Amino acid sequence: MIEIEKEFKIENVLSLRKKMTQAEIQQEFMNIGKFLEQNSLKKNGPLVTATFAIEQSNEQPILDTEILVPLDQPAKLDEKYKFKEIFHLMNAVYARHKGNPNTLQDTYNELNQYISQKGLEPITVAYNVNVIDLEPGQSMDDMIVDVYIGVNPSIL
Repeated sequence: MIEIEKEFKIENVLSLRKKMTQAEIQQEFMNIGKFLEQNSLKKNGPLVTATFAIEQSNEQPILDTEILVPLDQPAKLDEKYKFKEIFHLMNAVYARHKGNPNTLQDTYNELNQYISQKGLEPITVAYNVNVIDLEPGQSMDDMIVDVYIGVNPSIL
């Protein structure tokens, strides 16, 4: 079910944006976990990802991706990571995706079709909020991802 005029806000956010393969993204999740542990920081909310562009390379796609991790406190981060006091997405079109992330494209298609039919103007990429952190042994079919796309609030 698609909802409108939704907002999503997290504070004390570690941000990493770079071009990576899918395998490198998974490795960065591990690196961020180690970084938090080494710096006595704790994740304080859902992991958020956004893909800004996809480039085809010889072997596999390269994704221009941002990873956002809310922290339990403000932090001084090394040059690899940026600190954002607040990440606040407002006036977004929203849908919840339940199940394997391989079918997440269906949810994107639904949202984009809704945006198009209603004559809305998207002003952000899709932000994926991982509602459930999968534990080892849990099936990818148990995933729940909230998807937000910010739209222009102006009526033109």
